[in-house]
Amino acid sequence: MEYILREITPTNWFTILIMACLMLLVTAKGVNTLRFSDFIMLLGNNKYIISNQKQNKLSSLFNAILLLFQVVSVSLFIYLCFDVFKWNVAPNEITLYFKIAILYTVIVVCKLLIEKIIAAIFSIDSIIDEYLFYKVSYRNFMGVILLPVNIIFIYAVNPSKIAFVILLISLSILNIIVLVSFYKKNENVILNYLFYFILYLCALEIAPYFILYKLISN
Repeated sequence: MEYILREITPTNWFTILIMACLMLLVTAKGVNTLRFSDFIMLLGNNKYIISNQKQNKLSSLFNAILLLFQVVSVSLFIYLCFDVFKWNVAPNEITLYFKIAILYTVIVVCKLLIEKIIAAIFSIDSIIDEYLFYKVSYRNFMGVILLPVNIIFIYAVNPSKIAFVILLISLSILNIIVLVSFYKKNENVILNYLFYFILYLCALEIAPYFILYKLISN
């Protein structure tokens, strides 16, 4: 009988990250059950946005927990992208993941701080605060969407490049729809600052993702 060696990829650290994501969601629900229920239904209705946007709750404990969840979940998805497309840019798997997570966190936090500074300079704090809450809420929810995707690709299905391309296109379209819906709602304000708005899109909504890729790749 001829024995065939089977390559088994260890998933211990994946399991720890998945459990961390689940614990963060449970913690967020424990902090505010009502807000969490509205948040989970975010794609179905705008109750979560309407209820919390005007109250400047971006810096609350609830949002901080969800932002941390977003970092862990999205970074894991980005790691899987690097793995599927064979972009070997780190000596081992866990090093690559933490590199992605740290850079992603730095970019997200820096973007928020820069946007707050821009709001103060142009005296548009109220609309920028609403915009940041709107954007961060939907991107936190994107982390929720990606969690089962990560679980399936890690434990059940061997992901293909085509599947990831479709997912990336779908997520990009969803992100564009979310942003355009806010821009449409505030088009009068945007038209008054059209030049600065275009600069903002190029500098803070497009460039950071190219920077993230370049930093991880180096």
